[in-house]
Order: sequence, then structure tokens, then C-alpha cells
Amino acid sequence: MTAEPMKLLSASVVQKLFDEIETNTERYRSEDFSALSTESGWAIESVLAEWDPAIASRLDASGTPSAEVENSLLIYRGMKGMTPALAREERLWARLCHVECLEYARERWLKTEDNVVRDVQLHFFANGLPGCRDENAIGRLWWNGHLASLGAPSNLEEGLQRLLARANIRLQIMDRADTSFREPLIRGILRLLGQESWFNSYDAAIADFMYEVNKRSGGIMFEAFDEVTVDVHLDECLEFAKLRVASREHFSQMSHV
Repeated sequence: MTAEPMKLLSASVVQKLFDEIETNTERYRSEDFSALSTESGWAIESVLAEWDPAIASRLDASGTPSAEVENSLLIYRGMKGMTPALAREERLWARLCHVECLEYARERWLKTEDNVVRDVQLHFFANGLPGCRDENAIGRLWWNGHLASLGAPSNLEEGLQRLLARANIRLQIMDRADTSFREPLIRGILRLLGQESWFNSYDAAIADFMYEVNKRSGGIMFEAFDEVTVDVHLDECLEFAKLRVASREHFSQMSHV
């Protein structure tokens, strides 16, 4: 493995690329940006992070759950020195999607001729934290690994498998401001996901559970609790979620009588 500094685009290059998506449609679909990438502002070296660009050729663009897990492992483990602060940087993810990881980003997210401009905007750029964390073709993989490392530090692959078992699981955990990235809670949630079959009963089960977790976890210092105490709290949240779902189903049935 030959590590080298990760590279970023300048802000002006990112803006120019974003403004010229329609002009560069064929570059995104089937060509590349090699003629532009030698220009000024395309290769600003990071002083924090490094990686082996050969990793890009190992990414699987199939989009299957197993591919998402493997891709997240590759990116998270392969980017040495990465921090959450740097991972909020659009210039980093835009560089990767336009140069080193262009082929993967294209195959993964530009599968049809429809909505190419919209798909490029979403997956080749990274507007704000949601763009870096949830939409960018490469950024989302690093954030998968980061969250799983908080929730399952001793078994990153298992943590990713639980986090990515359903798209809605990742979405709900990431989007809950009172729980995301609080290590004791994330660890407890991932433990519960591996034990409780109810989460597989319907797609919105995780949303109903996370609603209760968010509702009942504000202001609690979980960092001072042991695992057993956290697990008891989450079990209670789960029971409240099940009761609320049962009540909702009861009233739905009554309304059709």
C-alpha cells in the first residue's frame, strides 16, 4: 500500500464545477475530468489525512447491502488521519468523486439517463453536513464507518451490518439529533438491533423506536452509565414503541369497522 496525502479542490473549482454540471454532462456519464484536473485548485494536499488511491478500484458499485458494508470498511479504514471535522469538507468529497472515485460514483449513482444533473448535484458534491454525511458517493461511506466505530468499536464489520441492514436504520439513527454520535446510546442501539427481531417486522419499526428514544433520552447523562443501565433504558423505549404501534393499529382497525 502506497499512502499519499488526500487532496481537496479549491472552493472556486467546486463552485465552477457545480455551475457547469450541464456543460460537463458527458464527462460525468462516460468521460472524465483529467484534462481539467491538472489546472490550479484541483490538488490541494491535506496535512491531516492520507490514503492509497488504489482503494478506489476496489469499490463495488452494485449497491447491495453487502457491498455497502465492504465499501464503508474500505473507505473508513483506508483514510488514515481523517476526522469528523475534515469529513464535513465538501472540497474533499468533491475531489474524490471527480477524480479518484469517478468511475465508482458514476456506476453507483448515474445508472440511468434520467435526472443526471440532479444525481450529480446530490452525489458528486456535498452541500453542508447532510450532503457530506448522507448524499455524497464517498462521504457517506466514511460516515457509515465512523458511526459504526462508535457503536461497535470491537467489531466494525458487525456494526456496519446492523447499521446498514435497512436504509431506514441508518437514516433514523443519523437524523436523531439527541442520539446520533452519543457513544453509549449508539452502542446500546446496535446491541439491541442484533437481538430484537421486532425491528424486521416492518420498515418503519426503527422510526417508531427512535421516536421514543429521542423523546425519552434528552438530558440524560448516558456517558456516566454502564451498559446494563443503558440497555434497560432502551428496552423501555422499545416497549413504549411497541405499545404505541399496537394502539395505532387498534384505532386503524376500529376506523374500518
